[in-house]
Amino acid sequence: MSNQLKTRGRKPDRIYLPLFLFAIALIFHSVSARAEAELKHRIQGETAPPQPPLVPVDLRWGPQLFVDDFLIAEQEGLDKTTHSPTRYEGNPILGHEQGTTQPYVTVVRDPETQKFRMWYNRDIGKESCVAYAESEDGKNWTIPNLGIHGEANKLFPISSPFQNGYGVSVLDEGLEACDPNRRFKCVWWGQEKEWPEGDPGLRVAFSPDGLHWTKYEGNPVLPDFSELPYFDVDDIRKAYGIGDITDVYWDEFRNRYGVMLKTPAIPSDGYEGGPKARTYIRRLVSTSISNDFVNWLRPWRVILPEENEGLLEFYGVGGPIARGSLLIGFVRMLHDDLPADPGGEAEGIGYAVLATSRDGIRWERHDDIFLNRAEDSEAWDHAMTWIGCCLDVGDEMYIYYGGYKRGHKIEAKTERQLGLATMPLDRFVSRDAEGKGSLRTVQCYLRDGKEKVLTLNADASKGSIRVQLRDNRGEVIDGFSFEDCEPIARDGLHIPVRWKSKSLDDLFATTLHLEFGMENASLYGFDVTDR
Repeated sequence: MSNQLKTRGRKPDRIYLPLFLFAIALIFHSVSARAEAELKHRIQGETAPPQPPLVPVDLRWGPQLFVDDFLIAEQEGLDKTTHSPTRYEGNPILGHEQGTTQPYVTVVRDPETQKFRMWYNRDIGKESCVAYAESEDGKNWTIPNLGIHGEANKLFPISSPFQNGYGVSVLDEGLEACDPNRRFKCVWWGQEKEWPEGDPGLRVAFSPDGLHWTKYEGNPVLPDFSELPYFDVDDIRKAYGIGDITDVYWDEFRNRYGVMLKTPAIPSDGYEGGPKARTYIRRLVSTSISNDFVNWLRPWRVILPEENEGLLEFYGVGGPIARGSLLIGFVRMLHDDLPADPGGEAEGIGYAVLATSRDGIRWERHDDIFLNRAEDSEAWDHAMTWIGCCLDVGDEMYIYYGGYKRGHKIEAKTERQLGLATMPLDRFVSRDAEGKGSLRTVQCYLRDGKEKVLTLNADASKGSIRVQLRDNRGEVIDGFSFEDCEPIARDGLHIPVRWKSKSLDDLFATTLHLEFGMENASLYGFDVTDR
């Protein structure tokens, strides 16, 4: 795998929760899940069955981030802060001149040339297609004259005479791809046949170079049952339908593919949707997983609204990335019943919040806004900011997103553009001590500390952080106490932790808890890496 798909860690000894076991659990869980979900949605589909916890945490597989609460056994005197990325001053990076009619975008960095490569939705006339752009810095983009399908940067069509295609998402498996002819993988939602034999659903294609693509002959790999006769709401197959927004990712920790899917629900509470929505349809998010990219489990629901959230809907989960066992995605929130400006017409607003998962099966939607729409009413991204992908670039993350100026369905061919926001590496969420605070992790496992070092992603420039290690009985390990630790008093993404007379070299096959003593400092995460 190339860097864009790798987590910074080592491969686990086994795949957690093999797919066939999960499929069996999902089948047995489905009846009770549907009955429970009937309270909110007439056609709900399955939700995920409970999963055993991933404890102890294997420290070979990192970094370990405090984006969710999974790693925390105990804390005191700490606040939790979600940090937003900073918009690039040169936005938008691609506009209507390049045909950016959808906010769905994938950017990777070529491991050989270091060039940035982009795939995005483009409409050319009445045809939807996958389009391509290139950049030396990820900020200034050019449209190459490829000559593959006539138009300069058109790669292949995803529409048909019967239906447009949407939701393009691409993976690059790098120079180590098992099948070089399938190094690049693409998903989208589309339909090839005319009704009543229509075949809408999730479709895939493969490419050796990201430019020349072959559509899979077995498409669709997931059928869209939501396109069954519209008012036949009693057909339970509609519960497994998928919508026209797709976001694919590689989960290296579990050695499998995942896809996040916009999915329709037909509520039982009389929900009529926003002014610009299809009547009676509420947009939610489902997911599916696969070992080979063509055989996918039947989707199940993962992102749902709460009862007090009004007409809130979701346009999928953009650009999931892996950090050890943690998956982080960006939920596209939609309020189709709200105006971009107070007193204006309700044309819809959207923004992004974080979602996390520790198993790829169940997802938790966070409350804090991660990337909000611009306050300036004249800004190109005033109404909507929906994230497409997130890319590591050195000690930064480049976050590519789609912006709408006035509303969800206004002037799609001129007002939907692509932008860039950046932030320091892995600084999504911090645990902050104003004064003194402490945090102790759940049980962790260090197989071999030889030639390893513990590093922190932290800001202690106005205070300090010390670290001590406790064994599985809760006793401080000799030589690894707060008193033995050299205080950290700076800001950094990879700050080494040092003790006076001991190091991780002294630890082998050790079960432990990490404890952080903090004063006027912020902690984002930690890692065990090669010295």
